[in-house]
Amino acid sequence: MKCLCVLLLMVSAALAQSAPPAPSAPKPPQSPAPVTYDEAVANEKKLFAADQAHDLDTIKSIIADDFVDIGRDGSSIGKDALLKEIPGIKLLRYEQHNFRVTALGPFAYAISYDSDATAIGADGKESRSQNGLNSVWVRRDGRWQMLMHCRGAATSPGAH
Repeated sequence: MKCLCVLLLMVSAALAQSAPPAPSAPKPPQSPAPVTYDEAVANEKKLFAADQAHDLDTIKSIIADDFVDIGRDGSSIGKDALLKEIPGIKLLRYEQHNFRVTALGPFAYAISYDSDATAIGADGKESRSQNGLNSVWVRRDGRWQMLMHCRGAATSPGAH
């Protein structure tokens, strides 16, 4: 009896080694990790730096084609109008602070912060604006793109 058990174990082991492995099911694509705070802030700062330098190629790559920019007065413009507006504005200085980031899953996030900027407009006049800014970014084609940008009242102490 012992010999029969040993023989069966040996045959089972030999068959297990010679049998082809069972096909494994394809792994579903993994979602990317949600944005980190540092990544979100860096994306926003990169856009402002490109704006200040009038680097329209970088701005075009960052701004989604279906982008909407909502002004403090509720008016809105799209990507094409924004790209036409940028060369007429000279951003002299700007500060961004008090960042708040909310991940909306692996493919979107919202970021809010306060901005203090001084610019010379298309009319040649210097103006200062303090705003609370809000942006929504989406991950498309493996990269982050700004989908929406909105200005409101600044929330920092002393801002008007």
